[in-house]
Amino acid sequence: MGTALIVLSWTWFLTLGLPLWGSIVLTVVGAFIALFALLFLVYFFNIDMKALALLQKALQSHYDRLEKKRKKSI
Repeated sequence: MGTALIVLSWTWFLTLGLPLWGSIVLTVVGAFIALFALLFLVYFFNIDMKALALLQKALQSHYDRLEKKRKKSI
């Protein structure tokens, strides 16, 4: 799907009269801007720590149910 979008954008840029290298540069710059915006949103809303807290609760409940192996002291 990503490749199809890139080819579609290149053909669209070519119909506007841009050379192929210009369309490639615009595609790379657009990808970097989209990635930066996505990472900024994750940072701004603290999504990574919220997701990690949910994962920690699920893992903690799983490991609390496991039977513990205890060593006998002599």
